[in-house]
Amino acid sequence: MAFVAAPMTLSLRSGEDRPSLAISGHVVESDVCRIVSALDHLTGENYRCVSLDLSEVCSIDTAALDCLAESAHAHSERHLRLSRASGEVQRHLTHHPIGRYYHVDEQLPECDVPGKSWKLDVFSLPSDSIYCREARHRVRQVARDAGLEDHWIGDMLVAVGEAVTNAIKYGHSGREDSTFTVSCLASSDRLSVSVSDNGPGFVPALAAAGEIDWFAESGRGVQCMYSLADDVSFSFNGGTTVRLVKNYG
Repeated sequence: MAFVAAPMTLSLRSGEDRPSLAISGHVVESDVCRIVSALDHLTGENYRCVSLDLSEVCSIDTAALDCLAESAHAHSERHLRLSRASGEVQRHLTHHPIGRYYHVDEQLPECDVPGKSWKLDVFSLPSDSIYCREARHRVRQVARDAGLEDHWIGDMLVAVGEAVTNAIKYGHSGREDSTFTVSCLASSDRLSVSVSDNGPGFVPALAAAGEIDWFAESGRGVQCMYSLADDVSFSFNGGTTVRLVKNYG
């Protein structure tokens, strides 16, 4: 019987002194975009209070380590902590520069994160409009798992749909295998969603101000996001990431 490598999975452990992103399975280069998206999202919610748990990683290739090291180096101000690593990962760390960019406990500033239980899902889908429904469904499921009622999150699901539509339409890199990545982080009183793509992006300030007509077919998506979410932000680093936040309570 042929051996089939277990795919990478991500989970969030929030019972420690700082939120911990736990990775398990076999990690390859194509998985890194989901890991980086999750770390970006977590550090956005809990600045300087995030750790990475690699204790259940069965294998990780050098290309994936290179990408993780590059991301950690580019954002060294986050003070990411490497809490645990499997023997397989430890063997890589002794010969790879990624260890320089993650901190140990005594190097970290004091962490003061309000006690909160978070639910997390990070996924990538093909850049095709038929996957917009699936993206909204998965965001809805995370929100439900966190205890948010469906009638609370309707506005955010519309905003997420607009963000995904724009990622598909304007973030398409021109390749047949183009994808977009969604990171959803939810608690009983907060829903935060980021949508990332690898395309050339756009000018959100102009779109929000109504100075261009790029989004007319989808109901002027950026303006819709601003009206439905409590906070909307954009970042441009090898693509576009839109972050939507809604507070409840």
